[in-house]
Amino acid sequence: MWPTETMKSSQGDVLTTDSTSMVTQPLADSVRNKTKKVPDATHGLKFESKLLTSFCVRALGAGYKFEVTKEREDLGGKFDDVIFRYLVVDDELEGKHWRYRYLQAKHKQHESDKIDAIHLLDDNDKGDFSLPKYFRSFCKMRRRGEDIHDCILCTNIGFDWNNVQENGIELVPIDAQPEDILQFGLQQKTLRYKLKFTEEVRRKALNEWSDIVHLAKKLQSCERDQKTTDTRTAVFSSYHVALIKERVIDFATKRFHVDFVNDAEDLSNGAQQLRQTLNDLAENDWKNWKFKLNNTFGKSQSAAEIENSLPLKISEEDINAFLDKFVFVVNMPNEEQFEAILQTQDVSKYYPREECEQQTIRLLHEMSTKFSNKEMGYWLTSEEGKTILLAGVTTASQHYQEELDNDVRFNEVASAKMAVKLRALQANNKRIERITTPAPKHTAVKVVSAIRKLPEYDRNGSFLMTKLGCLEDRDDRERWKNILKLKTDSHHLLIVVCENETPDPNDYADLVPGENMDNKVIFIGRNGIAGMMDDITYEELNEKFQNAVLEKAITFQGTILTVGELVGNEPDKLIDYLSIEELLFQKKDVNIPRADASECEESLYIKRQLTMSFHESFENKLAERLKCTIDELHEKCRITPQGEIKWFVKKQQDRESIWKEIKNLTDERMSSNVIDESQLLCLDEGREQIPIVIISGVAGTGKSTILSNYYTEMKRVKPDYWIIRINLVEQQKVLLQLKIDSEDNNAVDFIVRQLHIVANESPFSRSLLRHRIETGDRIAFMFDGFDEISYRCQNNVIQLMKILARKKTIKLYVTTRPHMVDELQFELSQLAHHLQILAEKDQIDYLVRYWQSNLQEIETENKSIIIQTFAESLAHRVSQTLRDEEKSFIGVPLQCRILAECYQSELEKQIRNNVADCETLVHQHFDLKSLYERLLDTKRRIFRKEKAESSSFNQIGSCAMDFLIDDIESHLTKLAIETLVVNSSNVDILWPSRLPYFQSASEKLEKEKKITDLGVKYGLVLFSNHDGKPNKVQFLHRTYAEFLFARYLHRGMDMNNFDNSHLLEDEPVRDLIVNEILVEGNYHGVRVFLSSMLTTEHRRLPNQLQKLARSLAEHINQKQQRDQSIPSVRHTNALTVTLQTQNLFCSLLDCLDGTLNETESKRVVRSAFQYFNFTIFLYLSNGQLFQRVLSYYDDADAVDVVRIVNDLLYEPMILEHSPYSPDYAKVWNTEGAKDVTEKALEFMEKNGENLKQVLKPEKSRFRPLHTSVTLLHFFIFNEYYNCLLSQFLRFLSSIYVDDHNFTELIKFTLNMQDHNNDYWTFPSNNGIEKTLDILRDLSRPRVIEGLCHLALVTDLFENYYQPFVPEDDDSLRDPARMTRLHWAAFNGDVKAIESIGDRTCSMDDNFTPFYVAAARHHREICYKILCLFKKSLTDDELRRHVTKYNGFVHTAMWDAICFHNLTMFHVILESIKQALGRHYLMAMLQSEIPHNVLITKEFHNFFSLKNGKELFKITATALLDDGTQEGYTNLNDLVFHKKDLKFHEARIILNNIEEETFQRMVDVNGVKNWTKRFLDYNLYWGFRLLSTVIARFTLNQRQELINIITIHNNNIPTYQWNWNQNKVTNWGRWFESEFTDRDFESLDKLLKSLGNDIPKLIFNYNSNDAIKALLCQNAKLVTVASKHFSWLNYLKIKRRIMKNGPKVMNELFTSPQTTQTRVVQNWINILPFYIGKKGECHFRELVDSILSLHTERHGTKTIRISLWSKYVDNYDYDGNKVEKVHQFLKLVSDKLGKKAVRKVVLHKDCMGIHLVKTSVFSSRRYRLDAATEPCNCQPMNDCWCWWSTTSRGRQVDTK
Repeated sequence: MWPTETMKSSQGDVLTTDSTSMVTQPLADSVRNKTKKVPDATHGLKFESKLLTSFCVRALGAGYKFEVTKEREDLGGKFDDVIFRYLVVDDELEGKHWRYRYLQAKHKQHESDKIDAIHLLDDNDKGDFSLPKYFRSFCKMRRRGEDIHDCILCTNIGFDWNNVQENGIELVPIDAQPEDILQFGLQQKTLRYKLKFTEEVRRKALNEWSDIVHLAKKLQSCERDQKTTDTRTAVFSSYHVALIKERVIDFATKRFHVDFVNDAEDLSNGAQQLRQTLNDLAENDWKNWKFKLNNTFGKSQSAAEIENSLPLKISEEDINAFLDKFVFVVNMPNEEQFEAILQTQDVSKYYPREECEQQTIRLLHEMSTKFSNKEMGYWLTSEEGKTILLAGVTTASQHYQEELDNDVRFNEVASAKMAVKLRALQANNKRIERITTPAPKHTAVKVVSAIRKLPEYDRNGSFLMTKLGCLEDRDDRERWKNILKLKTDSHHLLIVVCENETPDPNDYADLVPGENMDNKVIFIGRNGIAGMMDDITYEELNEKFQNAVLEKAITFQGTILTVGELVGNEPDKLIDYLSIEELLFQKKDVNIPRADASECEESLYIKRQLTMSFHESFENKLAERLKCTIDELHEKCRITPQGEIKWFVKKQQDRESIWKEIKNLTDERMSSNVIDESQLLCLDEGREQIPIVIISGVAGTGKSTILSNYYTEMKRVKPDYWIIRINLVEQQKVLLQLKIDSEDNNAVDFIVRQLHIVANESPFSRSLLRHRIETGDRIAFMFDGFDEISYRCQNNVIQLMKILARKKTIKLYVTTRPHMVDELQFELSQLAHHLQILAEKDQIDYLVRYWQSNLQEIETENKSIIIQTFAESLAHRVSQTLRDEEKSFIGVPLQCRILAECYQSELEKQIRNNVADCETLVHQHFDLKSLYERLLDTKRRIFRKEKAESSSFNQIGSCAMDFLIDDIESHLTKLAIETLVVNSSNVDILWPSRLPYFQSASEKLEKEKKITDLGVKYGLVLFSNHDGKPNKVQFLHRTYAEFLFARYLHRGMDMNNFDNSHLLEDEPVRDLIVNEILVEGNYHGVRVFLSSMLTTEHRRLPNQLQKLARSLAEHINQKQQRDQSIPSVRHTNALTVTLQTQNLFCSLLDCLDGTLNETESKRVVRSAFQYFNFTIFLYLSNGQLFQRVLSYYDDADAVDVVRIVNDLLYEPMILEHSPYSPDYAKVWNTEGAKDVTEKALEFMEKNGENLKQVLKPEKSRFRPLHTSVTLLHFFIFNEYYNCLLSQFLRFLSSIYVDDHNFTELIKFTLNMQDHNNDYWTFPSNNGIEKTLDILRDLSRPRVIEGLCHLALVTDLFENYYQPFVPEDDDSLRDPARMTRLHWAAFNGDVKAIESIGDRTCSMDDNFTPFYVAAARHHREICYKILCLFKKSLTDDELRRHVTKYNGFVHTAMWDAICFHNLTMFHVILESIKQALGRHYLMAMLQSEIPHNVLITKEFHNFFSLKNGKELFKITATALLDDGTQEGYTNLNDLVFHKKDLKFHEARIILNNIEEETFQRMVDVNGVKNWTKRFLDYNLYWGFRLLSTVIARFTLNQRQELINIITIHNNNIPTYQWNWNQNKVTNWGRWFESEFTDRDFESLDKLLKSLGNDIPKLIFNYNSNDAIKALLCQNAKLVTVASKHFSWLNYLKIKRRIMKNGPKVMNELFTSPQTTQTRVVQNWINILPFYIGKKGECHFRELVDSILSLHTERHGTKTIRISLWSKYVDNYDYDGNKVEKVHQFLKLVSDKLGKKAVRKVVLHKDCMGIHLVKTSVFSSRRYRLDAATEPCNCQPMNDCWCWWSTTSRGRQVDTK
């Protein structure tokens, strides 16, 4: 309803008007007051048109659902100008009907005319205001039963009030009644009236106004005048059809119808009343009337024409109804005023003021056009009216949409997804919704494309879009309120695009008030209040815009590449909206800067070599140190040939204990792999990559240069590779801010946002960087200078690198000095690569290149020869004169360059003088100090030369220059301190502020700036260029700073120059030196330089150094007390750390000795070395240095003495550098190590009493690791220490005074002669002979006597023992423990043995005549003795002597084995077999190994020893000499009788069997039985040895073997498992077992040896064995096996795997826990066989198997869980789980579709929630709504449960 105001007309009538129309008065008045124009014949039509438009517009605004038409006389009669009908709701349920308003408009050009009573009462069809004709029209409408709201007659003129009133018509004003349309404001004075008739007028109306009377008179007139009826006008237009139809007129006869004439009974009421009226009018004359009827008489003109029945007589009720519905509207605006009112009152509600005139014209024109050329029956609907009204708004909306469409377009999938989201919004009861997006305009495009897919918005202009700016003005908002208020079938959605944040919906609630719930407003904006989220992604763009993105060219680290080349195959994973905006819409170039590689001068670069402390036996050695087997080690960790340490233990403590031994191995200078630097570049895709490269090298070795070279080479080959080089020193402040959260989520953010690798304003660069890091795609990091940053920063960098290393494809490089390499190796699980110094050839090459480059301007004939000669002479001379610890100096590239700079001027002179000889170098002496001093001299000379070019330069200028240079070097020294000392407070301590009292801070700053600029020109520093702009000054190389700092310290510590130095006067300085500079690893270079500057001359100790000594002593004492509980730092003090810098170390000791008394000095040094490992002295190989330290222990207690001996000798001998170590000779067999060992022996001799507690001379039983045994074994059997053996035995002899104990010690040790295995260093028995010589010199005859049996078995007996026979007692023995019987056996006297008979000697020890005979190789005597024992002993006693420890036969055999007396061994075997029989021989050969036999560290069968081949051959000879087949059976028994035999022993034994013997052993009982025994013995290593066995099999044997291990047969060995009652072949069981051979070397060898038999092995009838192998073993199995398959075989196995894989997976997953665990870990291996277009059905079965639920018991609970869930929840053993899960989901998506992916994520056991929390879905964009719950559908069914939105709002948003 419209707001109204009331006012009185001049006649006193109450007038009603629209208050809002007050503003239209000026415009309306201006139209009213226009100059009179020429009469317009069309003014009426224009008036009608504007009235029709007004009806339409205002009805829309009032909320009507309507239709409107015009010029329908058949429908409205005389009220036909505008016919308006609108829907009203019935009282009945949901019923509706039309209600009509009829309007007739009469526009008068002469507005002064008045309507009088004559106009109203005249019954004239052509009268404009004739009430009778309007009454008749009303009656026709009323008879049709229509719901009439009113019938309106409107005109722009008024009444002649008095005249009308006087003639019986009363005007009743109704302006107070509501009116939605015909209100025009007070200015127009429009009045609405109803009429009231007097009785007279009512009677007249009853008698004369009815249609029936009018029709009768018209018929009479036509017949009388013989006029042709006109069906287009008058009463005939309404009733001509009824006259024919109701049988009034017969068209054929043109007369009244016969039935009408005869008054037929079935005539209609209308016909009957017409007949009566004709009778009343003309009595009976009418019956013969004849008419002239036109051709259309009685025929409807159109289907839409209303057919009226014949009229009836009127009644009072008809008149009352007419007066109730008839409304007379006068004083309407004229035609011109009407248009102004439309513009100001109506159109202005929907359009801005400036557009109203244009829109009004358009509106009138379109309304007129709408009805032109329309067929009869056309109605204009409210929807069409709204379309016309808002066409301008719609056009503006469409133009805005087109403007946005030009920027971007989306594909159909994106539109469909948005349509789903919009439906969800539509289902909400909210009137205002928000869409939050980073790109409002582009999301708006997506929304529009989605809306057009919704059926309710399929019409053009069915929704509107505008900017938020169009809603901010109050008038603008009112207009949009009016637009949204229009209730029709469309335009109930407004999309508002916000440039910035989405507004608060409460601020715009008035746009869609509560009653308009059908209307919605959607705001699309950035951020703001949360609503529906939308993102603009690359995959949503259509093909055109995707291509535009990919074809965008950018500068990538110096190379022009397209975006497509950089993003690879997954652009949708990294191109986000901001990237799209940058690449498509911003008019700027994208530049990803390259790293600074300026440090590498390609012309000077020398290709480098690196070494890594890893070799083939590294793991074996590590296993020995850990006292475990190699298989047990592999259960804890593995070390790949690339140096990567793969941990399988979880506890940090376990890892640290293993790492300790790894570190010891890498520290021991053992053999290393030499690695060419090209192997460290990630250029060769086929080569196995080293994921982390740790480059270790001392200062100046070119670590940064090699990184620069790597960068250049990698970019040259792979320009799309992103190589990020991080200068850790420059980025230190930033890296200190790194804080890694518990899930490591912020590490990538930190790299992208904080390290400024790319410009912050480049979203694409940041997104590309983030994607490369997260996926590991084509990216490498180079961290330079790890050792140069603080400890806290180092921890942060390690954490960062560890996170990056999780992506195996990310290449990491990090450089460090050696003192920090250990922590890096452990934390990164990677062995370091050590940068080797330049060889002399490379040094010369570098010098030549440098000088040829710098001296190009000099052209002489012999220039090249002179440069080459000079370079060779210089390199050779420097190497000759440097001290040992400095000899590598020239091999360090930095120092090599220093030499080149220093000697360039001298070389230049020689070139100019054409002198090739280098006499000036002959007498040059070089050391580290002098070389760097020479460098400074060179810099000074060059600087002086540049500044002194002026001719006026004189002595004063020279002095000034000297002062200037001093200032520069002083400033550089300060800069060096600031560079190396991290803590600024410590810098102030070392270099306090020297601000003169007359100099202000600003003046000082200005001076420092000038000095800094001069320092840069000096040539040692430069301005760092970080972030594209000069920053702080830094040294060209860190060693320059270290040299200057060392020189500064030296001036304070030089004993020869203390005149001007006060450095050590301040206690804080001394504390800083002894606590940090002499201790911390980052000052190592400083200490090296300082050591080179110090001398060890003994002078009177200055007071300052005494203070330093006291500070050092105090520091050591305090640290020793403070660090009791921190073992790792107990020995880190100034003395222990400076050991490697000898001069500095000795200087500190000199200071202590010169300051403290002897007791105090010893106490301090011992405290310093209290927790120190003295093994370091072996590496230092400096006996003098060791002796200096030992001098402080001359009165040491037992604890210190034992510790020193253990550290230096015992522990290295049994652990790090035992005889089993490959570096044994390298470490021990050097003159330096021997010198140190000799000093240690001297120390032991002085402290013998203190060592008795570990040597334990009172003991007579020993073990291999006994200290005495270990040391004695070392000195006896290492020929290099031959000179020290006598000294050591003399020492031991002084300790072991008891002959028996000493004898047992030596005997036990000599029995271990082979204990050093392959590292035996003496000729056979040489050590025993030397020992006997020394014992004889030491006068220990009883000891020599106790060793006689060893002398006998080693053929040394006669050299040391002479026969001595007592006169009467056979039992008495000579000094060699020999009786007459022994001598008879010794001499081979068979008769003497026979004469003695059964009077054999006692067997109380095992040195019997049998032993002597066997050692002397007298088989017959051995036979005789055994025969005698056989008679005199019981079987049990005899068997004990043959098979048990200390049995005389048993002992003899094992001595023969231990001391390699093969003939003795043969004699024993032959005599046993001959005298006692085969069964005794077999019992002896199968007997246990004596506990005192220590031939090797670990063995179980003597056939596996070094001489095992000879032993087996002798054994075979003894068993086979009778020619029977039983001997081969016996050999099989000997091979397979030890159940604890190790794999490597079994391999050795098999290889030790000769070919013919092996074939006979296999054939003796058949291949089948031999194989059964072979596999029954030890299945696991049995299969590992199959390649060894098959290589020795014949073709028939090989085929039979394959049948045995693959085919089920009752006669073939198989295994039956209780868990599924299925038989499994040996081949299958082997694969189900956990491999100890994780690299499948044995399988590789087996398949290689099989050749053409591979298909039979793999494709046996039960081909599931191969599938089990894939599911139970690690991924390397596929790589190893596939290279042996032909393409046809591969396709064959692929088909079988695809078909049977799901079945086998289900079987194995229900198997025992161990097998199930392996399946969970390795099932992913089967996926590559399903890749391809085929096999969708099989893959679906596989996924069903993976998702199928199995019942498990966990304690008292039973759960149902799938293999998929167990895999996701399992430990990530190889660190690749995220990548593997992604591969699986991608395969599911590619083969089965995205629905299947959702099904995998949301399967029944609820693990989808766990998956959402993993990085898999955050990095791969498998995202689920937080409210998602898994459905109860079975796996892979077609289920839409995840797609639907429930009443609880559950929803899945998958991108």
